[in-house]
Amino acid sequence: MKVNRRKFLTTSLAMGAAGMGLLESSFASAEWLAADFAPGSFDATMKQLLNGKPIVETDKIELTIPEIAENGALVPVTVSSSLKDIRRIAIVVEQNPVPLAIEAELMQELELFMSARLKLAGTSFVFAIAETDKVCYSVKKKVKVTIGGCGG
Repeated sequence: MKVNRRKFLTTSLAMGAAGMGLLESSFASAEWLAADFAPGSFDATMKQLLNGKPIVETDKIELTIPEIAENGALVPVTVSSSLKDIRRIAIVVEQNPVPLAIEAELMQELELFMSARLKLAGTSFVFAIAETDKVCYSVKKKVKVTIGGCGG
């Protein structure tokens, strides 16, 4: 039986990591919840995200996004924070037909850092919402889209 060296090494490393508890399928899995990312109003999206928790504006979340975006189809965004016990992060675009742009659950042991590219339908406030067990923290910035939004 001929064994492919690369496949053998990859399988051995994965099995070893799984045996040491470094890999668990629940950490690496992604789930698409179509209802969360359906077209809807900004207010309904925020109500669903907050789930009855109070929202507190903070300067302890850093939202880095350009004030002016020449192309609404590719707007870079970075969110970071040293707040403790963040369970979930969401990025919401107020004027988009689908306001919820990103939602991710985090491991408690990690500090928050996320980088992505957003699609903005037009000039809008962009919110970063960080959820803990008791409260949701938020920060917002206004982004002006100069050429028709979404690259149009």
